[in-house]
Amino acid sequence: MGRAVQKGVSEVVATLALLVITLTAMAIYIQGFNLYYSGETGLISGIFRSGTEQNYERISIAYIYYSYGKLYLLVYNYGARDATVEKVIIDTRLQTFSPAAVPVGGVTRIEMSVSLQSDSSHVVSLITERNNVVSTEFRVG
Repeated sequence: MGRAVQKGVSEVVATLALLVITLTAMAIYIQGFNLYYSGETGLISGIFRSGTEQNYERISIAYIYYSYGKLYLLVYNYGARDATVEKVIIDTRLQTFSPAAVPVGGVTRIEMSVSLQSDSSHVVSLITERNNVVSTEFRVG
């Protein structure tokens, strides 16, 4: 009887082919990963950029005064970026308010009509466009 002829790829050639395919796939993946995340619209760079901008924004409520149905807030920006106060919340109630810009190193006066009982304590929170929150408690005499 004759011997059966075996046709196939040698182990060395198969290993080299597998190695080339793996390295090519890795190169394509890494190149795509770099292009995606190094661009302006990259997901990771966008998250880190907005987080960094948020860290540069620092505001504080320097003074609060309430008189005859009007609440006055003096907001100071001691951060490295201009801030915009977008929301004012008093005791969990969102107040009607138009956004106010607070320049770096500047003080901005925020004025709003609000009805507060005398001889009571309240919490006011300011929320900026970068989602920083500053809160403080104040007392109406």
